[in-house]
Amino acid sequence: MTVEEFEDLETLETVAAIPGLRVRRYAGPDDLPGIVSIIHAANVADSFDYLPTVAQLAAEIRNPDGFDPRRDIFIADLDGRPVATGQVRYRERDDEHTYDLWGWVDPAARRRGVGRALLHLTEARARRRAATAGLTTDRPIRYGTWGPDSASGLRALMVAEGYEPVRWFLEMIKADLSTPVERPLPAGLEIRPTTMANLRQVFDAENEAFRDHWGHHEFTDGEFANLVNDPDLDLDLWRVAWDGDEVAGVVAVGVYAEENRILGVSRGWLDRISVRRQWRHRGVATALILAACRGLQERGIGEGALGVDADNPTGALGLYEDLGFVRTQQMTTWRKDLQPERTA
Repeated sequence: MTVEEFEDLETLETVAAIPGLRVRRYAGPDDLPGIVSIIHAANVADSFDYLPTVAQLAAEIRNPDGFDPRRDIFIADLDGRPVATGQVRYRERDDEHTYDLWGWVDPAARRRGVGRALLHLTEARARRRAATAGLTTDRPIRYGTWGPDSASGLRALMVAEGYEPVRWFLEMIKADLSTPVERPLPAGLEIRPTTMANLRQVFDAENEAFRDHWGHHEFTDGEFANLVNDPDLDLDLWRVAWDGDEVAGVVAVGVYAEENRILGVSRGWLDRISVRRQWRHRGVATALILAACRGLQERGIGEGALGVDADNPTGALGLYEDLGFVRTQQMTTWRKDLQPERTA
């Protein structure tokens, strides 16, 4: 079956000819509980601590960025039960056109070719999008994805399908927040509350700081809308350093109660840690991280977690280790060249 035919159909039988398997597009909010169930089952099996809620996904879909939910999210039903889901999102990263492909397969449906079929479908959708997007051809066009090294099936599939590992990231955990050390900010800087009134300025400052990081894409208005509408947003936990009217550094913090309940942990995430160039190497990140840890401890949270690029150019990995964060898991980013389909 060709991609052109699929574009006009609501369902299709997979090219892998798996008995009882049919793939369809996302049909609306009624599909979200099934998608969440698939992601939870897959990630628990792969020891990957990302367990979104229906409310979180619903908020994200209300302001889609880089994808059209009704055309770029797919659900695979096996014998009438949803067992896998995948999606395609476009990002411009480091002057490369990147189509990020995401997929999850329920462990009960693995080792039957479902993941491979879903990957082929999302690749085909990305090729169609690339062919009709009018992308400049002077820059590379690539498929991209990433996942934990504990997901052995994903790693085997990536290697078999010609993807190359290009970057590694680490999950780190600080297991004890009970006695966090205090470090002062540089003279002239202070931590002030983050509010809805100043959140856009903080968001833009994060975007500027992350431009020096590998794989960064420019933050968008859609992403800001998703942040504002995030059901778990708790700005009281954020720590932002101000130098007069300028944002010097940010630690965006979140506590995800449902994820913690399922995993049986008491954890807060330092989701994003950034310092703008002119304030780097002055202890801003250290002061903000420890302030964020104190804030979590005051909430009764037992541990802090964060993710970091293993080759971060600002020396973040060494800093986090010095502050008591320990490596717990490695994730690999994969890339493969994309050749757009020819259009008539």
